[in-house]
Amino acid sequence: MNWRALWTWLQSLGFLVFLAIVAGGAVLVFVPLWHQRHSMQRDIQRLDADLARQEALEKQQKAEIEAMKTDPTFVESTARNKLNLAKPNETIFRFEPPVGTGAAASATATNSASRPATR
Repeated sequence: MNWRALWTWLQSLGFLVFLAIVAGGAVLVFVPLWHQRHSMQRDIQRLDADLARQEALEKQQKAEIEAMKTDPTFVESTARNKLNLAKPNETIFRFEPPVGTGAAASATATNSASRPATR
């Protein structure tokens, strides 16, 4: 075998090894940065969604404030529903939902209501 051909072959192999090491180093440097970027993008999306919810809440609260300032029926309705207030000489009846949930609770409530009470 010719020494010159062997030397050329070893140089080519060394260059390929060098390129592999550089590529491996680039991967080791850029993969954590890619993960960090991906994580930050998820955070941005989550924060954008939170911002949209907060802006909708702000819009609703501003509308309620404006209604409180200008609409007496809204004020009365809010006082009745949220503060449990009533007009003088007015009786309020509150109906609570059945304690259980689902069809079984409704059937039980219906059966107990249809049977006469015995003592």
